[in-house]
Amino acid sequence: MIEITRIIAGAVAVAASVAMPPAAHADGDDGDDGDDHGGAGRCRDVRADLVEDFATEGCKPGEPNCFLGEVDGRGLRGTTHFRGDSSATGPSTSPGWRSYSGLFEYTTHRGTLLMRETGVINTTPGTPHTGAVTAYQMIISGTGAYADATGYLFVSGFSLAGHVETKVTGTICRR
Repeated sequence: MIEITRIIAGAVAVAASVAMPPAAHADGDDGDDGDDHGGAGRCRDVRADLVEDFATEGCKPGEPNCFLGEVDGRGLRGTTHFRGDSSATGPSTSPGWRSYSGLFEYTTHRGTLLMRETGVINTTPGTPHTGAVTAYQMIISGTGAYADATGYLFVSGFSLAGHVETKVTGTICRR
């Protein structure tokens, strides 16, 4: 398990050289001002920035390491936690790529979203695409306002030396 997280940490972290923390919002809004799609549930578009760092402290009990971060943008604002639980070498025709999966958690003042993240990351050192990462996150459960939420998010960006900067897009529907 440590090796999976180290692979993801070392590889899922290739970002810009200077991280800008998410903007503070005095009203505590979780960014829920996305487009309302109507229909049976209330669906909102998500467009946000996600900044994460590899951590050995502050993880959940029993976890020797994880990624902790902040998400800030339209439709989603709060803190994050990720812990990889599996990984595999990518296809032979795409050397340097590795697939991974794990549980990703968003915590906002309105509740918590638990996602299953499945993605790929480039682990080839010294190239322009080193640390390129992209993933799909599917909602598997939620609490509070997200108790019956459905939807998905796409996460894409770079990871370098345990620091990850990505863009998050997708749709979250609440009943």
